[in-house]
Amino acid sequence: MPYGFGERTYLSGPFVQGDHALGYQLPYPPYDLYKTALSRLFAWIKDNFHEKSFVNLPSETQIQILENLEDDQINLGDIPSSVFFTQLRQNVLEGVFSDPLYGGNTEMKGWEYLGFPGARAEFMKWINQHGAPYPYKPVAIPLSFEKMQRFWQLQEENGTTSL
Repeated sequence: MPYGFGERTYLSGPFVQGDHALGYQLPYPPYDLYKTALSRLFAWIKDNFHEKSFVNLPSETQIQILENLEDDQINLGDIPSSVFFTQLRQNVLEGVFSDPLYGGNTEMKGWEYLGFPGARAEFMKWINQHGAPYPYKPVAIPLSFEKMQRFWQLQEENGTTSL
């Protein structure tokens, strides 16, 4: 929760529009940024596509909306759409590719997609095999001995042991 409410983020202006190298320049912690930007985006979608939900739009339209957000072509009021897009993209990548310990990357599917071994203690024989697929399933950071035992039990039950 500290991240979402900006407990470690400087949020006392002045806030100025400037080069991206200046870093984040809005008075919104992530929670408020999402809440405000999404409500404005959903209103924009309703006005422009007569649709209440982004997910009900055709995939081509969804992609175009994301590209327009990235290029600052959608008016979100005092929130530049490219700033919101950058935050959204960063958080999606963190959720998809982080260790499941942190609440994302369910069943390590993001890691499997990349061929990333995860928190393995040893995979040296695979490091210099560029382009070769990694043959084992990834391993996450264990939360506790009991949870690790349960993980291995599920792996065995599903026939997906990675060792």
